[in-house]
Amino acid sequence: MYRRILFVGLLFGAALSLKAQNSKTFYDNIIKNPDYEYKAPIALPNVDRADMAYLKTVVREVVLREKMNLPLYYPTVPIDGRMSMIDLMLSGIEKSFKTAYEDDELSIPMTIEQIRQRFDAGNDTITKRNPETGELEKVVVEGEMRTDEVKRLLIKEVWFINRRTTRLDFRIIALCPVREYTKEGSYDGILKSRLFWIDYGEFRDLFSKQKVFNFQNDAGRLSMDDIFLKRFFTSRIIQESNVYDNRTISSYATGMDAILESDRIKNEIFDKEQNLWEY
Repeated sequence: MYRRILFVGLLFGAALSLKAQNSKTFYDNIIKNPDYEYKAPIALPNVDRADMAYLKTVVREVVLREKMNLPLYYPTVPIDGRMSMIDLMLSGIEKSFKTAYEDDELSIPMTIEQIRQRFDAGNDTITKRNPETGELEKVVVEGEMRTDEVKRLLIKEVWFINRRTTRLDFRIIALCPVREYTKEGSYDGILKSRLFWIDYGEFRDLFSKQKVFNFQNDAGRLSMDDIFLKRFFTSRIIQESNVYDNRTISSYATGMDAILESDRIKNEIFDKEQNLWEY
């Protein structure tokens, strides 16, 4: 009798388990993983200015349509708890009281209305017939921000050698989404426009909570903060700090010469660390 009761209990438990595994709750807990809402950014160690033996400021360009960078571009419409980098930035500015800036020095704040204008999504007034009165009325229509047009990202970062650790390290200072678009009736081809700059440190709490797609394993989702701190992206240097008004590489080199110049700056930074050691 006891064995029969135990057997029935096991069958009942297995049935409940099977039902739970096929439920929406299982999908939400495993795939969407609400625990990310409570994830905090990893604290970065403080660095004293006196400990910096070497310092170089550079700006990188990330092409979001390159394969390794796709988790920052997709999804263009939020899905499974994921959203694109630009959608997360705009959400932070509109809903979380984060600040957007005009310049990479992060000194001139921008409003969401100014950002809309750079998307060519300002409010427009149209004439529409009122279905109740039958009279023509002027109605203000809010323009749509085409976030899928953001196909590049600029990263301003500082590379330095810490005397205490005798190693090369970096800090990301600011990010700038770049819009690529064409104008109807224009023969200028593809145009590029820098939309705004954000303080990376200010947005880290949002980036750490936002998971992104992992090409290798759906169970091992990464956060957007992981993408930047673990360098899971491809980029090239387009500017370094210099005496010529911080000119960009494109102002004095093009084509293969620009690529070689970018590689030269990158290698120069990494060689600084190697030159500290004797073998």
